[in-house]
Amino acid sequence: MTEPKLHHYVPQFHLRRFADEQGRLWAWDKQADRIFRTSPGGIAAEKQFYRLTQYEADGHDPLTMEKQLSEMEGEVSLITDQWLEWLLQMEPLDKVPIPRINRWIIARYLAVQMLRTLDTRELLSAMVELDRGTPVDEREARELHTELIWDTGLVERFAKRFRRSVWIFARNDSATPFVTSDNPVAFRSPDNRQWLRSLALVPGSYLVFAMSSRVVLYCHPRIGPFRKLGKFADCLSPVVLDDGMVESENSGQVFMASRFVLSNRADFDAERAFAPTIGSDIYAPPST
Repeated sequence: MTEPKLHHYVPQFHLRRFADEQGRLWAWDKQADRIFRTSPGGIAAEKQFYRLTQYEADGHDPLTMEKQLSEMEGEVSLITDQWLEWLLQMEPLDKVPIPRINRWIIARYLAVQMLRTLDTRELLSAMVELDRGTPVDEREARELHTELIWDTGLVERFAKRFRRSVWIFARNDSATPFVTSDNPVAFRSPDNRQWLRSLALVPGSYLVFAMSSRVVLYCHPRIGPFRKLGKFADCLSPVVLDDGMVESENSGQVFMASRFVLSNRADFDAERAFAPTIGSDIYAPPST
């Protein structure tokens, strides 16, 4: 059996949900400001990204993590395929039936997804370099990162917070599709004014995860102003998303992306306009 050499840090099943009718993706490289067409199999991936070189010399299977991630992705794909089918037919305030085990599986997936990307690897390496004053090479970066992903205590803490959050789905019936990126789990500040990137969750921040070009999931902590959202738990939001609201959520993918923002169309004008404003409050809504 051929070993999987190209390891995706964003699952292909997720990327396919943002593809066009031909199954292809449009990618905007925000570093080079270049737009190109690609496939779900050819983006957000690197060779041997999860290879466990630290255990290989002792005879352990170096592809154990890649196989574990693949198994998890299969479960998540089945569960969320059903959700998406229901959500595209539901009326506002209809509730998605979510068994406890499925909630745990998806919460764990969100926790792992936020940790498994190239962005996290680069951030972790930068933190280590800053702390000790010497650079981290590619092998050490891989080993530091895979140990972080395999930290079950850390994953469970994140998953526990997401599992206990108020989950609200919103459907996008506007002319503007949701986009995704090579770092798709986004976080917004409690006052909605900032997108946040950190290996520690900011108290009160909430998770924004576009599940497809037409559906987004919000996970709000049950604290402060979000307590009142409990009545909408697991429901399709009554809020009708317009193009501006979708573009606002898409800006989170521009902020989070290491490099690539991905869509089912070649129009990235709004994303390009937002990118230079990162670090400012130009697009922040009024303070409340």
